[in-house]
Amino acid sequence: MINRLIILLIPLFSFLISQSSSPSVNISVPSGIDIEISGEAELEFINVEGAGGASNEDDFLKKIETRSPYTRIDKAVLEFKILYSENINYVFGARFNDNGAYADKHYLRYIDKDLRIEVGKNRPAIALKRATEGYPLIGTAYWKGRQYHLDVSNQLGSLNLGGSFALKRPLGYDDAAEDNSFNMLVYDDAEKIDGQTWELGLRGAIDLSPIKFQGWYYYGKLIDDEDWKKRLHYDFDYYVLKEADDVLTKDANIDHYWYGGRAEVNLMGSLFRGEYIASQDGFLPRDGFYVEGRRKLSFGNNSLLALARYGELRIDYSGDTFYPLLKDPQTWNRKMTTLALIYDLTDFSKVKIEYYILDEQTGDTIEKAENQNRRFQQNVLDNQFLVQIELSF
Repeated sequence: MINRLIILLIPLFSFLISQSSSPSVNISVPSGIDIEISGEAELEFINVEGAGGASNEDDFLKKIETRSPYTRIDKAVLEFKILYSENINYVFGARFNDNGAYADKHYLRYIDKDLRIEVGKNRPAIALKRATEGYPLIGTAYWKGRQYHLDVSNQLGSLNLGGSFALKRPLGYDDAAEDNSFNMLVYDDAEKIDGQTWELGLRGAIDLSPIKFQGWYYYGKLIDDEDWKKRLHYDFDYYVLKEADDVLTKDANIDHYWYGGRAEVNLMGSLFRGEYIASQDGFLPRDGFYVEGRRKLSFGNNSLLALARYGELRIDYSGDTFYPLLKDPQTWNRKMTTLALIYDLTDFSKVKIEYYILDEQTGDTIEKAENQNRRFQQNVLDNQFLVQIELSF
């Protein structure tokens, strides 16, 4: 189905692109409404550290899904921006990959001077548009997933204040980098779920150029059964120490909140950023942070962005209940260092070279390994190397 759709759309996009040299294509429909079309495709090469093949497998060891180098089309995205007036527009984004096609985001946005109102499905307003393919660990865990929300913000001089009313995103799983063998707990994309709950958010930012500060707080309740039963009770063995597995809905702890802050310094052509986020879901506490620095170098009409980032995501960091278990990757504490070079071939094409150095605290011990007659696995060998070609229009 996707292949047929792509074949049908290629001639149309070829014609539209030939009519415009701007980053997006502008067309008009009989009603007189303008539509901007933009898109992006990513082709990437991935290699996970360690030798692949059947001769390197061991039933007693945690294994990477695919260690041997491979390539894939990571995604193809089409975005339509319908301009109803100078102040009102509707954005619809469709994503295509090997698993199918789906609506990735769609929202109605109203902008009038310093007031901004958004209704629909999008990432939380505190989410960043990243330069690298890989997200920070806490970015994946907390603000990568899309939600249905009503979001309002207002600019008051150097101060920006905002708030949101959203359907709470369910607890789910996602990969730390490109390999999805050892997923971590995240706030997932919104979906149709019985027992859905709400989440309220407040945020503020102040721009004191070259320094910028931002802070936020989100509060709500866990989704009935989907969050506190299917995720917390079933997937965290030690959760029973805080709450019995046979607890009734009316007696369960369904508290949910997360908060954080971000600081940026843009000085002498370099950007330095730090971010911290902490959360509480029922009795499960998590927190994490990252720091990064980046600098963009120009070479005539081309540019090279160099970036280095270090981050951590921790389960019950200051407590003594939720210890990591080798069999359950969602319980592991994680560290990740990202090194990246991003070269702009043209205004609409770039090459990304990224290396992810991962360090997972698996909870394994020498005593456990000896009792089970296997090798000690304090850490997993899963550093990852990525080369990606990104094409956009």
